Amino acid sequence: MKVRTDAKRDEIIEIARKTFLELGYERASMAEIASRLGGSKATLYGYFPSKEALFLAIVNKLAELYVSPAVQRLEESADEDVRAALQRFGEQFLAFISDPEAVAAYRVVISEAAHSDIGESFFETGPKRTIESIGRYLAGAMDRNQLRRADPEIAAQHLAALLAHGEPWHQYFLRKAPSPTPAQIKGMVDRALDVFLGGYQL
Repeated sequence: MKVRTDAKRDEIIEIARKTFLELGYERASMAEIASRLGGSKATLYGYFPSKEALFLAIVNKLAELYVSPAVQRLEESADEDVRAALQRFGEQFLAFISDPEAVAAYRVVISEAAHSDIGESFFETGPKRTIESIGRYLAGAMDRNQLRRADPEIAAQHLAALLAHGEPWHQYFLRKAPSPTPAQIKGMVDRALDVFLGGYQL
């Protein structure tokens, strides 16, 4: 019996990531990924039961590297000024979702959501968890009388929508949308927080 290892799993994810980025979701077959891996499809399926599962593992890996640390730091920011904590989180979050690979992954999810469960799986493991974490932070801020009392999950959805689907929304539709600069990201987040805190700050 072959032993599965984390190192091999990470290697598969990295090779698949490059393959999806180069060929797109449709053209990046499991056979092609196995060929680039230098192994068999059986090895590949031993780690991931489907191409959809492999793609979601890539998305989750990116989220673990970039979004999870930002979310964790936000949840640990109870002693900070709310705007400063949200500004830092927003800049990290927006920098990630504006990365070309993240934009490409989002486009794949939207295009495939009507044909499979990939959209639901992506939402459950990505956006939903992020919104729940933001909601926990906002609930704490409400308890500390830093924000007005409201449904924290809905408030989190409002904040996420302002960050992800406000000014940077166009990048999902343009073929070669340039990634925003750090200065542009800072301005986008600052303006999003003007709107958000205008509705939720005491």
